[in-house]
Amino acid sequence: MTDTRTTTPLDETDRLLIEAVQRDSRASLAELGKAIHLGTSATRSRLRSLEERGVITGHTARVSAAALGYTLHAVVRMKVHGALYDRVADVLGRHPQIVRCLRVTGESCYHFEILATDMADLERITSDLARIGSITTDLVYEVVADRPSPATR
Repeated sequence: MTDTRTTTPLDETDRLLIEAVQRDSRASLAELGKAIHLGTSATRSRLRSLEERGVITGHTARVSAAALGYTLHAVVRMKVHGALYDRVADVLGRHPQIVRCLRVTGESCYHFEILATDMADLERITSDLARIGSITTDLVYEVVADRPSPATR
């Protein structure tokens, strides 16, 4: 679902602040302000405004899936049969290892990204998906690009 709360256009300072937060979400307000040439108070105000407008939707840590034991990364495409669309949410609720779910146009109805500990784990999750529709599973060799949303145009 797309968030449409932001109606005020972003200015260059907003874009610089977004880029600075994306580089280091743990940076202090003083560090962020220095990077965008604003004082701490003005930086705090801008950051709060970007959060309230839904431009910045959270601050997270990026964690290595492999370090947590998830050594397989798969992409699954699924075409849903009939009126089983409502069951997708149930499967997502049962499997937190489905880290991304996109409803898409084209022959597939959904694209899923799944992290699994091994092939048996992946098969357990994909078997659950296959109860809803036809699936095609691809294993990921390498993530070539994983970028944040672009802050500049």
